[in-house]
Amino acid sequence: MEREQKEKEGESSKRAINIGTIASIVVGLSGSGSVLIFVLHLIVTECTTESERSSRFVLLGAITTSISAVASFVIGYYISWRGFTDLFWIALMLQLMSIVVGLRFINPSQFIVGTSATLECKNDCLSSSPSANNVYIRKPSKLWAEFFEVFTVFAFNRRSRKKSISLYLTLLAFAVYIFTSSSMSVLLWYLLSVPFCWSSKEIGNYSAVSAVASAVLRLVGIEALTKLGAIVWTAFAQHNWAIYVTLLISPFTMYQGSLTWSMISKWLEPHERSHAFTFVTETNVIMIAAGGSFFNWLYARTIVHNRKFTFLLAAGLNIIPFILNM
Repeated sequence: MEREQKEKEGESSKRAINIGTIASIVVGLSGSGSVLIFVLHLIVTECTTESERSSRFVLLGAITTSISAVASFVIGYYISWRGFTDLFWIALMLQLMSIVVGLRFINPSQFIVGTSATLECKNDCLSSSPSANNVYIRKPSKLWAEFFEVFTVFAFNRRSRKKSISLYLTLLAFAVYIFTSSSMSVLLWYLLSVPFCWSSKEIGNYSAVSAVASAVLRLVGIEALTKLGAIVWTAFAQHNWAIYVTLLISPFTMYQGSLTWSMISKWLEPHERSHAFTFVTETNVIMIAAGGSFFNWLYARTIVHNRKFTFLLAAGLNIIPFILNM
């Protein structure tokens, strides 16, 4: 009887893992959060002038993080109460609600006429010449041409040498930053093991406090730092309070992601931005997937010998975007 029960439990576990894998693949194919961020950044870019764009990107990140703070806090207590199965259905309903809200209240025609391209032409082009030829009119193109445009929008011959180098350095710094930031995906396993052994409630509380700190402190406007200090501190933390202290440092490391979109939009022509943002979104997804897989794999193989090694390696890699940003 016991053997049959164990076999049934094993089959149930395998079935749950397979279903979870399929769900992850479907979510990945849908784009999910990456598509949302891409669209929101396009809307901000098209509806703001260059002078206010950076602050709007930072504000958007702060608002998004504030909302995630509430979700993290509630999820931590919900898991300890009823488990995590219901959360998948709740997440599905919220996704469907967001789609309905987007279709109902976001009118695409609002972002065709009153775009930043028009605003910038009024400020720059039309002030020097009343000719309508200064406004770039984009011709319709085929789907394959649009796809090819995503990978050629940053071509060196499209702009001056100085702008091209600045763009490449910004993209490289952004890619390395996202890759090293994904090292924090192992923080969950780090907090579940000794010496912390946190419960779902404690992890939910920490995630909520982390999101609130990120939302508030990133609006202060202090110079952006790298994640080096925060990751090193986390690696050597031995007490709960030490983990929370990192929240005084981490929020100031998040400007890299928000300001990259603003910097890129500044150096590109209005008609190039959608393709450029598509490329940046794809880079973001690839770096998160590659970094998360690499650091989780590394952590699983070094945890027995040195639990801090993964964090110390990530801290060392953060020197690269720090140098590129200088």
